[in-house]
Amino acid sequence: MSSDTHAQVTKPPDTGDVPRNHDLNALADRNLLIVSHSYNHFVKGQVDVLADYFNEVYVLVRYNRFADISEYLPIDYAKPFSKSAKINGEDKPDNLTVISTPLLYLPIDLHRRYLGDQHARKVKKILADLSVDFDVIHTHLTWTAGYVGTVLGLELGIPSVLTVHENHDLFVEQLESSNEKINRTWKNADAIVRVNRQDQNTLRQFNDEVYYIPNGFSQGRLRRVPQAEAKSELGIGDGTKLLFALGHLKKRKGFQHLVDVMPDIVAEEGDVVCAIGGHGGMRSDLEEKIEELGLEDHVRLLGYVSNDDLKYWMSACDAFVLPSYSESFGLVQLEAMACGSPVVSTINGGSEEVVTSEDHGFLIDSPEDHDALADAVVRALRKEWNRDAIEAHAEQFTWERVCVDIAHLYAGLLDL
Repeated sequence: MSSDTHAQVTKPPDTGDVPRNHDLNALADRNLLIVSHSYNHFVKGQVDVLADYFNEVYVLVRYNRFADISEYLPIDYAKPFSKSAKINGEDKPDNLTVISTPLLYLPIDLHRRYLGDQHARKVKKILADLSVDFDVIHTHLTWTAGYVGTVLGLELGIPSVLTVHENHDLFVEQLESSNEKINRTWKNADAIVRVNRQDQNTLRQFNDEVYYIPNGFSQGRLRRVPQAEAKSELGIGDGTKLLFALGHLKKRKGFQHLVDVMPDIVAEEGDVVCAIGGHGGMRSDLEEKIEELGLEDHVRLLGYVSNDDLKYWMSACDAFVLPSYSESFGLVQLEAMACGSPVVSTINGGSEEVVTSEDHGFLIDSPEDHDALADAVVRALRKEWNRDAIEAHAEQFTWERVCVDIAHLYAGLLDL
């Protein structure tokens, strides 16, 4: 990577704990190995930017071979775990190679518990056939990718970095787990990255080298569109107030509570439409609730939303709403803010990392507090927001900025 390219990198978010005194140009002849559960969304956004620093990058993506049956059968539960859902090869950097790592297991705790060693064996077999010497390993999610990374790091004698992306509830579940290989993973990593601030001290019980580096968003994936233009593109009338929500349709995301409060919101505001994007096992339950509450004219389940359409929904909405129980970082909220839209969310371990002021949105304590949720949404719909200021706040979290810290972390481990 040339020094001119580095000169164009703007100041990253103030993480405060990653030294930025290394020669990042020295990474240009090094090779990076990524072991992850996906090459999509936040992993793809990060890795695609990091590839610009390295000679070669290989991404080994774990997927469940059982889930591939969802390509041929109407099994919504399995779709997010299939190979096609986990790997997005669009606009892949030329020096980046993605290799799928098929595992075979049932989605039950007993099988998951013993999945780490199967994953490690598969990765070792793949690496044995590659004529590449790697200098650093970066893994995403503790179990099983993080476990594999620490095993490989010790065997190959190269540093391993683990990013703990787990949402708050999963993180607590891992802390309380009797699976001692999880604790060993945290102890054996050369550095741990946590995407929120609040769990750093907890992880330092296992490892002194713990850093806060937030997730980021890809500006190339989303582009802010003037709100009136975006509403017109979606066929939303000028006088209609639009709420937008996005995520897997599962209980943790809290969309059932958003539907529950829509009658109160409609009673207060009149012409309101709530559009919810995403697939998941709760779709039929949400459809039943929408019909039961007579909300067919006010709530739409969009299913999968393409990147081309997403920029319109994010830009058009008068508020983005995510009443989630548990998150690791507020990435989808950040993407909405990058399109100038205010956010209504819960204090869930992640959203408060990005909604840091009522200039950007409102936070409530629990998705089950329906009065507070409805009140926050109505207040958001009535407030005059500075959408330019919201967008400016989000821009400090672009991957180009965030990855400066990650590159310095690598360089420090390599003594560059």
